[in-house]
Amino acid sequence: MASSCGIASSSSILVSLRTAFERASEGLRDPIDFAFVFLSGDAVAEKGDDILSLWQDLAPGVPVFGGSAESLVGRRIELESQCAASVLLVSGFKELPRVYELECLRTPDGPSVMGVTEQMIADSHRGLLTIACPVSFSVELLADVLEYERFNPFDSVIPIVGGYCSSSNWQAPNLLLAGDKALQRGGIAMTLPEGWYWHTVISQGCRPVGEPFVITAMEGQTVVELGGKPAMNQLRDMYATLPQHEQQMMSNSLMMGRAISEYSTTFSHGEFLIRAVQGVDSNNQGLVVTDRFQVGQTVRFHVRDAAAAEADLQQLLSKPEIRTLTPLAALVFTCNGRGTRMFPEANHDAMALDKTFPDLPVAGMFAAGEFGPMANQNLVHGFTAILNLLVQR
Repeated sequence: MASSCGIASSSSILVSLRTAFERASEGLRDPIDFAFVFLSGDAVAEKGDDILSLWQDLAPGVPVFGGSAESLVGRRIELESQCAASVLLVSGFKELPRVYELECLRTPDGPSVMGVTEQMIADSHRGLLTIACPVSFSVELLADVLEYERFNPFDSVIPIVGGYCSSSNWQAPNLLLAGDKALQRGGIAMTLPEGWYWHTVISQGCRPVGEPFVITAMEGQTVVELGGKPAMNQLRDMYATLPQHEQQMMSNSLMMGRAISEYSTTFSHGEFLIRAVQGVDSNNQGLVVTDRFQVGQTVRFHVRDAAAAEADLQQLLSKPEIRTLTPLAALVFTCNGRGTRMFPEANHDAMALDKTFPDLPVAGMFAAGEFGPMANQNLVHGFTAILNLLVQR
């Protein structure tokens, strides 16, 4: 088995793709079996046919999997808001990965996901790599469909990894590359052949402040009461107990995390799904969040800044179970709110991965929502870096 990557930018998406492919193919001696391709730039989706035509010239018969994004990731580099291509080539698969087209539909029995097959479910315990259009596809619905296949509640969840396509213009269509097709809506999924799996590292880039609370009243997406008191009052009381630097962080980036598992005994760092606090509802002094929380859930306030995100990612990558891995390659799905929007220097997540796995072939994209399981649940994250390491058992 071997892999190699290349990344390039130019004023033309076709030139970018050709250059990135040539750079990647220089590192391979054996024939290419499979390719991951990520593209960025204005109106990329409109050039889907031209992109596929060029791909057939570059790598005849080689299936491709990927999508479009606002910015891209490569080995030791992140190209932000440019016309660019990031390519990862793999050779030596004894059996090719399987690619699936998915679509969310409304049926008389309720919403459903078309394209889910028994073969996909059978293979997806190794990780279901998914890229989707954020407008026309719901990964939460896909997770619900797969959950029905987990007849035993003690079985491990079928892990969904990947991300939503992103762009500078939310009205523009997205591009999905699936085998030999170019799509503009829905989702695509890929399963690995026997003997391979995705080892996923999920860095939410936050740290908790204060103590956990239980939600005791909700109105829509507004948390009205925490621990039987108005949510804003609880926030003010906690704010007064914090050191000045944490008070400043809360003023700039207040987050609320809901416990992923209510069976936890600690409710500490890494045990929450983080969502942003959008503001205060003046009618009830509640806190408006970017998700639907529920009464009875345990929540905890969090703060996020470059230092917290740096520490979180470094801590995760320094774990012994990570450093003992020997991955063939990695796919990175990092939030489009990271990069230089979060960190003072460019290429942060790409460089952090390279420090742990020097010269590891990497491709990826800045997503509008990142997919990764935590506490045996499939979740859609925000402001998160998800590193998917391709590992042989």
